[in-house]
Amino acid sequence: MNPQEPSEIKIKELISLFNKKKFDELIKLTNDILIQYPNSIFIHNIQGVIYTELKNYNFAKDLFIKTINLNPKFTDGYYNLANIYNKLDKEDKAIEYYEKVIELDYNYFKAHNNLGNIFRKKGLNNKAIDCYLSTLEVNSNYKLAYYNLAVALQFYTINRENKNINKHLLYLLKEKIIVRPNSIANNILSSLFLNTDLKNDLSLIKNINSKKNLNIIMNSLGNNPLLLQFMKVCPIPNYYLEKKFIQIRKEILNQIYKLNFEKVYIKFLISLSIQCYLNEFIYEKSEEEIKKIKKIKEKIKSNLNNNKKINDLEILCLSCYEPLSDISFSNKINFSNELNEIFEIHLKQKEREIEISESIKSISIVKNKVSKNVKNQYEENPYPRWVNLGLSFESRNMSQVINESDLNLDFKKIKFSENPEILIAGCGTGQHAITTASKYKNAKILALDLSFTSLSYAKRKANELKIENIDFIQGDLLDLESLNRKFDLIESVGVLHHMDEPLKGWKILKNCLRDNSSLMVIGLYSEKARQHITQIKNKITNLKIKPNPENIIKFRKDLLESNNSRWDNIKASPDFYTVSGVRDLLFHVKEHKFTISKIKSHLNELGLFFLGFEDKLIIERSS
Repeated sequence: MNPQEPSEIKIKELISLFNKKKFDELIKLTNDILIQYPNSIFIHNIQGVIYTELKNYNFAKDLFIKTINLNPKFTDGYYNLANIYNKLDKEDKAIEYYEKVIELDYNYFKAHNNLGNIFRKKGLNNKAIDCYLSTLEVNSNYKLAYYNLAVALQFYTINRENKNINKHLLYLLKEKIIVRPNSIANNILSSLFLNTDLKNDLSLIKNINSKKNLNIIMNSLGNNPLLLQFMKVCPIPNYYLEKKFIQIRKEILNQIYKLNFEKVYIKFLISLSIQCYLNEFIYEKSEEEIKKIKKIKEKIKSNLNNNKKINDLEILCLSCYEPLSDISFSNKINFSNELNEIFEIHLKQKEREIEISESIKSISIVKNKVSKNVKNQYEENPYPRWVNLGLSFESRNMSQVINESDLNLDFKKIKFSENPEILIAGCGTGQHAITTASKYKNAKILALDLSFTSLSYAKRKANELKIENIDFIQGDLLDLESLNRKFDLIESVGVLHHMDEPLKGWKILKNCLRDNSSLMVIGLYSEKARQHITQIKNKITNLKIKPNPENIIKFRKDLLESNNSRWDNIKASPDFYTVSGVRDLLFHVKEHKFTISKIKSHLNELGLFFLGFEDKLIIERSS
């Protein structure tokens, strides 16, 4: 037993009091113990932790300094001191002490992680990424580091070879709730080209007509796990890859049409089938391909009718050109175990959504003409299709969430609800509602949308992610007051600018706020930011192009292949790589755009106060 430390029994008693947050009793008891053990590192350290909890950071700092003076190799003391300096906004001192912890004990993974957080706060995202990778090198099970890595990747583009990062990127893509894949898509692409053989593989495609070359390419691509997983969770926003995939798809079709069933095709084709499903079959196809697919479809149908075996590759090839759910005989196909993913994505998910749609309640019949047109658009093309999502690491009280949002609020005058009721007005396919549901503790969410198809998608995803605090309901925002409900928080992003009269819709939302402590998050189109889109929309209007899939795909191809640099921003948009995304971006039935002065005028008319921007990513990108 250490003569300078209290007994283990006494230490356990102190820890128990700390866990019960009996801080006053704990301070008195530890002060008494210090009379007998004035050089106790444990007692000084636990007092420092207590005063940290009580937000008395300067006193806590002095206690931690005392612990490291008593023992210059006490890593917990340095770590706690670094945390205090971080809370006191003395970042350089915090960095110094986190680095000291790592020097004493490289395996102290939380020091690596917190050091990364400071670098990220300072805008040094490349250094932050290195720290998060070091954290995961020490402890690959520390999930918080994955969340932090995902955030840092959104602010920095990988530009150097680092083969160690691929396994962590793969983990991010396999996990359902850490990050939206499209928000780190450019880094996935960079890592694929820098850290795998993808560039060399794709260079072989110029000689793809050789069956031997095709097999070599398929073998290599089929053994690129990051690429295969990326294709399964995100429409890939890269036209170069798109063109290569179109070439591969065409040549595999040719081989299968000749009855060359090579098993080496299967792994890549499964991912390609899912990729095509996610992008809503936006890849162009030639007349020759259409004819061959028609023949393969007829062959499959005939074989089904005659109880003959169907080759997996025939089904896979067909599923790369059209959704199997649209094929009348798809319910007769007996899928092999190897095609379970295809069966699930092409058929089962759609079946569940149809079943879900029958249970969704409606508040009223949509009467407004513009609302009807918008509803029809999203019934035909629910937007966006998505697989994974970035949810909060842990839910928190509304006061905690808002307090960290840098809004212009006097928090002393506002009492936030412990059980907030939140409205998501225009929830689409559920990304916004589900993210919000994960963020706020004890929240009850009402998610409203015009489209039954979008709501069915949203509810299916909520069920998959075991999110149970959302009520999905169909209806027009214009009829919202018929529910006779008030909300502590209303969020409506990407909705008002698609209404007939945005201000009228905004007034209805305002009337649904509970009281003066209630908050509203609004997302609107910027007139300045959408100037290039307006030019294209005017062109579409002048050409009288109807927004059917064939026209959307053709018009998109013309833009992609034009040498006009004015369209580069559009080509870089993730929305440009799915049919529903292009329709939402360029072919929307109704669109208003706003200036700062117009928003200010509306806020004055509504009696609302602007509190700041919620999205820090937008602020950083515009600075």
